[in-house]
Amino acid sequence: MNNFIKAIKRLDFGTVEALLHKEPKWISWAEDSGKNALHYLCGVAIGNDKQLAADSLRLLKLLLDSGMDYNSIHQIADPNCDFFPATPLWYAYAKGRNETLYRYLLEQKASPENCLWAIIWNDDVEAAELFKKHGAKISDSSGVDTFVPGAFHWRRFRIAKWLLENGADVHAIDPEGNTALHIAVNRKFKLEHIALLLRFGANPHRENKAGISPRALAQSGNRKGVQALFNPAATT
Repeated sequence: MNNFIKAIKRLDFGTVEALLHKEPKWISWAEDSGKNALHYLCGVAIGNDKQLAADSLRLLKLLLDSGMDYNSIHQIADPNCDFFPATPLWYAYAKGRNETLYRYLLEQKASPENCLWAIIWNDDVEAAELFKKHGAKISDSSGVDTFVPGAFHWRRFRIAKWLLENGADVHAIDPEGNTALHIAVNRKFKLEHIALLLRFGANPHRENKAGISPRALAQSGNRKGVQALFNPAATT
């Protein structure tokens, strides 16, 4: 690791400023994957230390004022695609957990995309509201997004409810064709979580790629409470 990045990770403003003055080339420096000083800076974990947050913001402003791109991409290898496009904003939220930086980047019009999975993982409704306010997409109109199934897979029920309330598709599927309702029934989640999905229109008859519906899962598992939710008229 070069001295410039070491100083970035220490949040050493004086050294970073001096290096940039002496060798402006550091502004354009990046690893082969595209990871640059902004990614390193935003990935520094600061905890709840307000002084570190202030120091990191001061450095961020220096780098941006020197011409760095707040939407620069670090290509992280991903088995599900060629790469994950990690931006400084993603690093600030997902790695650094630095609210000071991610709020500032959003205010500067940094792209809010590619951060929602990290927000779902953290079950973070407050961040979801903030990122949506700045243009983050909640649902993919192509019908191939997996936000709601993903939230249920990770048992992130607060954010799952928020996603549904904000227009996410209750019938979005995972790669096996499972909806969140499939996941909830198969993994024996509480009735309240299944009722939530039904309230937003989840279809218990919808089959996954194996031809299995949530109703069939409930029947094979002898989940009478779930079956009653699926057919309330039969219990009245």
